[in-house]
Amino acid sequence: MFGRPRKTGVSTDALDTKRRLEGIVASAMDGIITVNDLQIVILFNPAAERMFGLSAEEAVGQHISRFIPERFRAAHAEHIHLFAKTGVTNRQMGSLGAISGMRSDGTEFPIEASISQVEVGGERLATVILRDITERRAAEDALVESRRRMEGIVESAMDALITVDEQQRVMLFNPAAELMFGVKASEAIGSPIETFIPMRFRAGHGEHIRRFHDAGMTNRRMGALGAISGVRANGEEFPIEASISQLDIGGAKIATVILRDITERKANEEARQLLAREVDHRAKNALAVVQALVNLTKAPTKEAFIAAVCGRVAALGRAHSLLAQNRWAGASLAQVVADETSPYHRPGQLRAQGPNIVLGPHAVQPVGLLLHELATNAVKYGALSVEGGHVEISWRVLSTGDLELSWIEAGGPEISAPASRGFGSTLVAEVSRRQLGGVLDIRWPKEGLQLSVTLPPTVYRRGAGQDPPVTDQAKAPLPMGAARGCILVVEDETLIGMELCNSLMSMGWRVVGPAATIDEAMRLVAETPHLHAAILDVNLGGTPVYPVAELLQAQRVPVVFCTGYEELDHQDRFRSCPIIRKPIDVGLLDIELRRAPAVAA
Repeated sequence: MFGRPRKTGVSTDALDTKRRLEGIVASAMDGIITVNDLQIVILFNPAAERMFGLSAEEAVGQHISRFIPERFRAAHAEHIHLFAKTGVTNRQMGSLGAISGMRSDGTEFPIEASISQVEVGGERLATVILRDITERRAAEDALVESRRRMEGIVESAMDALITVDEQQRVMLFNPAAELMFGVKASEAIGSPIETFIPMRFRAGHGEHIRRFHDAGMTNRRMGALGAISGVRANGEEFPIEASISQLDIGGAKIATVILRDITERKANEEARQLLAREVDHRAKNALAVVQALVNLTKAPTKEAFIAAVCGRVAALGRAHSLLAQNRWAGASLAQVVADETSPYHRPGQLRAQGPNIVLGPHAVQPVGLLLHELATNAVKYGALSVEGGHVEISWRVLSTGDLELSWIEAGGPEISAPASRGFGSTLVAEVSRRQLGGVLDIRWPKEGLQLSVTLPPTVYRRGAGQDPPVTDQAKAPLPMGAARGCILVVEDETLIGMELCNSLMSMGWRVVGPAATIDEAMRLVAETPHLHAAILDVNLGGTPVYPVAELLQAQRVPVVFCTGYEELDHQDRFRSCPIIRKPIDVGLLDIELRRAPAVAA
């Protein structure tokens, strides 16, 4: 239909014009379709051929509805009818309803269309110009999807996101910001960003933002600009970590601030710093206490001096372990009594009873030291020095709120008040009165020592649950006069190993070691056929000693662990093994070794 025109007497100019129009129609990038009054196609340009996938020869003569999806055909006919009635010569088809085309293979695609009509020789013709907007629609859909994703990210972000314009007025306020500041987005949008900054920081904030804009930076840590704090709707201030970025859109600068509430992090940091200071304080204080014990302890012999100092240091160590187990919140008085007395009595010799009392953290070590002095004195001179003696320990809360702790001995050798006070007696008095703020009452009837100390309410609190029952902290009886056998010592700290070996040898034990490594310990086990027991440090230069313990258990050699750890890594496997906490009380260690059953040769 775009072939050479026949000679009909038409002027050359008219023919040239016709050719130019046909060339324009043929070369147009948009599809052009002309239909008559009956909606029959009379023109179908090459772009329309490509768009719909069929040739002009196939298209010409077909009804225009051939190129419209079936579900739109009725509406399309109505649109065309209305269009024809109005006599409008040019109208955007997009205003007539949904526009879609249908290719020859049946696939639908979006189109953008305009329609015009003209009357030629009494016949009304309509021309539709079509543009395939599949790619544009895909791009628009992708843009919409991208926007939805971005909105989803902003909505679900854990950090607060606030966007402001050049006048510092809020344009975006995400849900995390709502939670952080206690303000709804609808209330925040349009308000100045300074609303969420404490009053004393507002002037500085304005200067920071001005410098940020003037510098033309696109990203900068706000933390570098000064102290950052936020203020909630209720007036509460809180610490925040912030970063800011800006973007130039159409010549206007908008800034987005990302905020993170660091209240919990800051509290944790402060708690860690406090803990570090507290650990430093307690470590130095413990060393000072040990130093004082060493300087103040008096004894007739070097051996007695060492035993006294080691016993007192071990008592401090046990109290320290109890505090550590309870996160320095205090410790049960019943447990302190058990820890400090259990090594020194035979079955049935000691009974302890009292309500469920928790000593404050400042009272655990002095009360433990007090009980240690009473127990060691009873073993040396009092009721626990003979098989028939016994000790009653009790505590109660008086009507005044004070805590009364009593120690009553009976059945031991006859006693009398000492002519002079030794360091032990002085220590009991000083701890009770000066350190604990209590009132001490000591009596010396011939049947045994009677001591009562009344402590103020500040040293304790009532524990939860039922009161502990009457207890008899008894272990297996000591085989008095048991033969001193051969002991394997495994310890990687040279000084501790040397001191331990010397102390054991002074008590009559034969010693093998100290072994500092697993291999050395294994070799000594293989070379020593008749071990009475073994003393094992748990950690040897970062390597657990458990393989040695397993070998010894296989050979039925009793094991005593000496460690600074509160619990063993494999507690179930070594449940029956005694544990001596460091610093080591050699007297207690000797008791555990003598309890160990002799291994048959």
